[in-house]
Amino acid sequence: MRNGKILNKKFFQFLLPTSLSIVAMSLNEFVDALLVANLIDSDAMTLVNMGTPLVFIFAVIYALLGVGGSTLYAGYLGRYEIKKAEKIFTVTMLAALFISLAVLIFGFVFIDFLSGLMCKAPEYSTIFKQYIRVLIVSSVLIIPIQVLISFMPSFGRPGVGTFINITANVVNLIMDYVYIRFFATGLSGAAYATLTGYAVGAVIIFVLYIMGKLQLPFAKISLKDLCELKEAIAVGLSPAANQVGYCIKVSFSNHVAFALAGMAGTTVYSLCMQVVSIISIFIGGVIDAAVPIASSLYGQRDFSGVRLLMKTAIWVQFITTILCFAVIEVWPQGVLAMYNVSGDMTPLAINGLRIFTVMFLFRGFTLVYIYYFPIIGRKIYAFVISLTDGFLGLIPLILILTMLNGINGLWQAYALLSILLVFGIVVVNIIISIRSKGKYSKLLLLEHEDENIPVYECSINAINKDVSELSKNIQTFCEDHGTEQKLSLLTALSVEEMSVFTIEQNKNSHIDQIDILLKIYPEYILMDFRSIGTPFDISATTEEYSNMDILKKIVTDMEYNYVLGMNQTRLKYNRQYS
Repeated sequence: MRNGKILNKKFFQFLLPTSLSIVAMSLNEFVDALLVANLIDSDAMTLVNMGTPLVFIFAVIYALLGVGGSTLYAGYLGRYEIKKAEKIFTVTMLAALFISLAVLIFGFVFIDFLSGLMCKAPEYSTIFKQYIRVLIVSSVLIIPIQVLISFMPSFGRPGVGTFINITANVVNLIMDYVYIRFFATGLSGAAYATLTGYAVGAVIIFVLYIMGKLQLPFAKISLKDLCELKEAIAVGLSPAANQVGYCIKVSFSNHVAFALAGMAGTTVYSLCMQVVSIISIFIGGVIDAAVPIASSLYGQRDFSGVRLLMKTAIWVQFITTILCFAVIEVWPQGVLAMYNVSGDMTPLAINGLRIFTVMFLFRGFTLVYIYYFPIIGRKIYAFVISLTDGFLGLIPLILILTMLNGINGLWQAYALLSILLVFGIVVVNIIISIRSKGKYSKLLLLEHEDENIPVYECSINAINKDVSELSKNIQTFCEDHGTEQKLSLLTALSVEEMSVFTIEQNKNSHIDQIDILLKIYPEYILMDFRSIGTPFDISATTEEYSNMDILKKIVTDMEYNYVLGMNQTRLKYNRQYS
């Protein structure tokens, strides 16, 4: 049986860089708010939070394009459709450039309207407008760069995206201090620091590309290839809708908090949302690590692999959110000290944090589903969950609970919605599974393989002894499921030759596992091999009587791709061959 070691190893290899990349992205709001609160005052931090909807409009765009495009890209790689993968990357990046320019023009034309919509304190309107003007200029860099970084895990290079993000945002961190402290730019300095950081990020990308350190799979496209953008947007719609919902609920919640408790209520709400940013680092890292791998596996129709991967991802996010929840519940004063919140606001802030953070125990599951469902083709389901999580479920709860419990109802609404959503998703999934008469699993809605298609899957140690044993098991399995004796023998020989070749090609890479997935269809037999190690080219081997020479003579078709840092080879046998 499959043990999941290869997939888990790749997931954890991705987890650190993707989490660090989320950390770097969060610096735009987290560090800006933290430094602004300490370098200016807590009111300035509140103004930064009021500008969050604008930042999240950018996030909507690169979620729509970046998540959608990179998920499709990984799926095409899993199906060995390399040219389609390159075209979706090209189309997505061109769309990101054009949309960022449109945002710049729209933002400048309607800046007065945007400022009035987000800032609820008239005395700060001039300062706030100066702040968002610079943020709008930053969009021409933020959107394309973040879309490109979304593709890095699918390229098998999450570390490159992390490096770009961290470097850009370390510059942002330094320039926050420089602009505000030394140039006395006030709140606008935080926006100038963001612009400077992403300008440095753009330079890094250009230098890496020119030096050949970063390969970007651009392809020649035609007008009909633009249709691929529609599918990318459909896949990215639910994550984007979640970002839209975030913008709406932040604006609405700011308004409610201000109406119920004045600037103190808005400041406490801002504090709660800053904590959301911290927790989102861990959840976002898990999602960004899992999504491209899951998409590639699903494209390959490796349902068992998807199940193994998602089990790990769900447990990792749950354990980390429990730890974060415990720290905040036990030591809320530490969070208050970080953001310079003290005095009369302390009791309100501690109470609000302790109620609000209950949501973290449940919301991670919802977010994982929002990003997972489009991979398996359930885009509308994910979209509905996104809208409910964003504002359709939250706003009614806020209105009801604040009428009953005042400002505390605001924190209670966030916690209650997260519980109701997880419960609702589980119930709906069970109903879908029952109505499908067992075609889909209850929690992940993965298809069960057709009973008429025998499946053999296993993980073996990368040693010749295990390969020999595997070959015997494969031959027995094929014969037991009606495969002709000659074809069963050739299939077993193919598995042995491919496994030995994989081991030989990676002698210096210390690979310890090989995954094999075999399916017996009525017309053909399909075998997939996966290993972690240096890439190898199966077509380049021309030595007579080598493993590849033998393999080429006995299989009908052979495909290889290096996907997400994993060697994947597909062998196909037409049953008529025998």
